Amino acid sequence: MDFGKTIRERRRQEGFSQEALASQVGISRNYLSQIERGKATNLSWQLRQTLTSLLGIQEDAGRNADVAPQDLPTGLAEFAERVSLPADDVLMLSRLRYRGKQPNTADKWEMLYNVIKVTIDPHA
Repeated sequence: MDFGKTIRERRRQEGFSQEALASQVGISRNYLSQIERGKATNLSWQLRQTLTSLLGIQEDAGRNADVAPQDLPTGLAEFAERVSLPADDVLMLSRLRYRGKQPNTADKWEMLYNVIKVTIDPHA
């Protein structure tokens, strides 16, 4: 089952309206509708995490965790190997885009990863 359908099913099971769930997540009802219908697919890592956490969905982090190094963005494989990055973190980073762009060196990936860590866990 795709992510959007899973969200819709679980939202209904939990008794949330689209409006209520969207409000809790901090997005518009229209955007949530697009996610549920599979029209919005390039979701941020934070939004996916918020939705799955709020709805109690256990995403299969390992489903794409074994991404081949040649399939990773430039520099990410080098950074991941250098610091022995967990596969789910590599996958999360590989999906990040800012205005359609990604870092292009191992050092820039490391900087991004460290900013995320400090933002999520200030004690890291």
